[in-house]
Amino acid sequence: MSQRANPSVFPSPAQGAGEPSIGDLIGSLARDTQSLVRQEVALAKTELNQSVSRIVSGVVKVAVAGSVLFAGFLVLVFAAVAGVHQLDYSWMVSALIVGGVALVIGLILLLWAKSNLSGASLAPTETIDTLKDDRDWAKGQMR
Repeated sequence: MSQRANPSVFPSPAQGAGEPSIGDLIGSLARDTQSLVRQEVALAKTELNQSVSRIVSGVVKVAVAGSVLFAGFLVLVFAAVAGVHQLDYSWMVSALIVGGVALVIGLILLLWAKSNLSGASLAPTETIDTLKDDRDWAKGQMR
């Protein structure tokens, strides 16, 4: 009667006494991958919250500033039209001159506000970079 060796009782020559088994390595890889994914998701959430916060803050500031400026600007426009009218221009010509200047100033302010908002991005750039690094690391571990 021949006896077969039980592989779990007798370790293979390639497997040393202190080395983890393939199953242990796969389990460890699964746990590490799961932990890594959780950390990456947390980082992405944090980045998105910071970006949205910065954009909302900028938009609110622009809206409030625009409202206050508009009220004051209307008073100044009327005063400017009255001042130009004092130079012996008709009310219509005075309003056209002041309106043209107001349009140029408004365009400059609009472009300035737009440039302040263009720096904000919703893309989680740090998360994307670390995900690429993690992908490269995982590829290296599979070899």
